[in-house]
Amino acid sequence: MTSRHPGITSDALRAYMLLQRLKLARLFDRAFHAMADLHWTVLFALILAHAVLTWILLALAGEAKLHGAATFFYWYATTAYTVGYGDLSPQTDAGRLITALWVFPGAIAAFTTIVAKVLAAIGEVWRVRRSGKGDYSRMTASIVLIGYHAARTPKMIDELCADLSPDQTLVLLTRQTLTDLDARLRYVQSESLTSTAAMVRAGVPTASRVLIFTDSDSDTLSATLAATALAPAIAHVVCYFEDEDHARLIDQHCPEVEVILAAGPQLVARACKDPGASQVISALTSHLDEGATLFSLAWPDRPPRPFVDLARALLDRGATLLAIQPGRDSSPTFNPAADRAVGPGDRLFYVAAKRVDVATLTV
Repeated sequence: MTSRHPGITSDALRAYMLLQRLKLARLFDRAFHAMADLHWTVLFALILAHAVLTWILLALAGEAKLHGAATFFYWYATTAYTVGYGDLSPQTDAGRLITALWVFPGAIAAFTTIVAKVLAAIGEVWRVRRSGKGDYSRMTASIVLIGYHAARTPKMIDELCADLSPDQTLVLLTRQTLTDLDARLRYVQSESLTSTAAMVRAGVPTASRVLIFTDSDSDTLSATLAATALAPAIAHVVCYFEDEDHARLIDQHCPEVEVILAAGPQLVARACKDPGASQVISALTSHLDEGATLFSLAWPDRPPRPFVDLARALLDRGATLLAIQPGRDSSPTFNPAADRAVGPGDRLFYVAAKRVDVATLTV
């Protein structure tokens, strides 16, 4: 067989026609799936087509009062929303038939479909977050808690939420699947506590605080190393160890990390020598107990002030100044000299019933 197109063989023509059929088949396949899934673009296109055709039909029916663009949009919307104020309605028999047989079914179906899709989207977001698959990478100034200890983590969450500022969000990254989720926190579930993708979803790269507290020192060690590689320089990273050797490794490789070591033996010895010391230390570290609690504040970029002046200023606000820490990597100094200047970056530790706003000390 020869082609009617000179220079084109029959095989080439068959290949060309097959290619066009494949393209057309792909086009129909995409349209079918779009209709089946009812994507937003398809839904809005159908609503627009239905509204335009309604406007044309009403114009042909002589509905002059509904023909204006603003008036028609108002009437069409109130009809679709099933509000039906009654201030506008078709006046002709043809217009009423069009409304009953065409507008009501199409517009109301479109409105209910939109409501169903919005509710489904909200439900999907809720389901994803409940299952630990949420993404909180856009959050800033959040507190990320890595790891879960069945007995201790709920208490830590209570302590953190008791002193959580309005602009902060608590995010928990854990391997466990939590069914009874605490409404005060966001939840990220991962098979590994060192997963970069999971830490990014939990918001570690933009967090202001990162706390690592797992059920084993080896997990805490690996998670701390992974978190410090992602956390911003301004973030404060804290980790807890039972074993002194693991704590020493973090001190050597990540000196900017604040390491908390289990103080059981030291606390027992102190309580033996000074009865009641354990109760005092416990009260100072808890926001849940009534009375005084240990707080800290960083002196801002303001002129230095003598330690004794700040001690008096805090005392006037019901707080007792205990110590000063010149830098993040240095040890706090208790009862420094009265004329010791407190400058930008120095951290003050004080005991008070509530946190003191540093702005009230700089005026």
